[in-house]
Amino acid sequence: MTHHHREVDEVRTADVVVVGSGVSGSAAAMTAARAGARVALLEKQETFGGSAALSAGMFWTAPSVDAYRARIPLGDLALGTRLVEDYEDALAELRASGVRVADEPKRDIMTFGVGYSTDIRAILAWCRAEVVAAGGEARTGTAVVELLDDGRTVTGVVAREADGRLVRYDAPAVVLTTGGFQGARDELTRHIGPNADRLLLRSNPGSVGDGLRLARAAGAGGTTAMSTFYGHLIGHPVNRFEPQDFLPSSQYYSGSTVFVNLRGERFVDETQGDELLNQAVTFQPEARGVLIFDDHVRRTEGTEEPFPGLGTIDRFALAVEAGATHAVADTLEELVDAVASWGIDRGNLAATLELYTEVAGAGGGVARGIPVASGARAPQTGPFYALMVQPSITFTFGGIRTNADGEALDHDGRPVPGLYAAGADIGGLSNYGYAGGLAPGYITGRWAGASAAARAVGTAAAAEGRSADPVEGRPAAATRALAGAHR
Repeated sequence: MTHHHREVDEVRTADVVVVGSGVSGSAAAMTAARAGARVALLEKQETFGGSAALSAGMFWTAPSVDAYRARIPLGDLALGTRLVEDYEDALAELRASGVRVADEPKRDIMTFGVGYSTDIRAILAWCRAEVVAAGGEARTGTAVVELLDDGRTVTGVVAREADGRLVRYDAPAVVLTTGGFQGARDELTRHIGPNADRLLLRSNPGSVGDGLRLARAAGAGGTTAMSTFYGHLIGHPVNRFEPQDFLPSSQYYSGSTVFVNLRGERFVDETQGDELLNQAVTFQPEARGVLIFDDHVRRTEGTEEPFPGLGTIDRFALAVEAGATHAVADTLEELVDAVASWGIDRGNLAATLELYTEVAGAGGGVARGIPVASGARAPQTGPFYALMVQPSITFTFGGIRTNADGEALDHDGRPVPGLYAAGADIGGLSNYGYAGGLAPGYITGRWAGASAAARAVGTAAAAEGRSADPVEGRPAAATRALAGAHR
């Protein structure tokens, strides 16, 4: 970190600066504002909301700590426990705000989760309205380029506005919520490994690891899960992949298919679900695979709504329309011939399917060293389908080390004074297994916002008793008046 020597065009003050306006930043800013802090919510993109604004609005997570442990055995248990404990309270807060939250829960989300459909854009707008109503500010086109400290504690940030002007925000608390590092190709390769730089970006384009880099410069420590991430399988190739394609093109039903690599071999228990298969195929040859399924799967799971708001669409047909390599045949044998014409070994593929069918028919077990789940169903009713797929990345699971109060921790596990983080910027809450996006983002944002406000209000109270040094020791009331003058 640096001391105040960068030349700036303007100085503003705030109690809490929140970097990034996705669901975690919005929740952090709203929570801090409601706790009496003057908040500056800074978004570098031209619109608010980050990846949350592109989502389906499903507010879900693990239904219990036991369910969290079972699905995410590598997860940070302290974070996971508080997440599950705080879920009902967060849900009640959303209902009280007046935004739409479904009455009935949806169960078995991503195989195990429970949650409610919400109007995520209304939630984001409500959070910003609360910040402004409390005397704070919310700005777009404002990129935080540096974290400031005095050698002991974080003292604010330097931000670059859209016109290039540099503004310093003096603030006793900074919350990092920049949405992960999925947009940074070099970071992906560094942490996830070979093929990670091929991952299709299924996210807002601004999440390029800003939070991670700022936190590291401030001495924050690393976490587990740096090589794991969330995304969904997408047809390969695609001739277009814009935000409006992210949800419709996801092959959510892949858990009911036979999934093979370009050698014609299975490499994962398919019933783990699409977001785990998406990670597994990343490390296969050329980060590609082929989904093989029958008419029954296409007409049921391949078409039905995975969760409310996504609509019933034929995902296979959509992938074909977008340019994906595919095959349709009346018999499995003809399908194998078609897939073999793509350069996949015919004998290997035929043997894989034959053995899978045999083991699945016997109630599950192991085929060529890869588990076949007891509930697995082999393709049996024609026509039969094959679809070439590739992995995508929506956000990363590793990141800034924090505790369950949202405080950023150094390598020794001690809080970095004045620094907080939430959402996809924190690491270890999800780890290979996925605990949800919006609900964990919102809930961890509340932790960071509450802790940041407590520090800022405490610091302001301490400042009241100090002699009024022209800049540093200025009493809080004067600080607020000055801040008002800049708005």
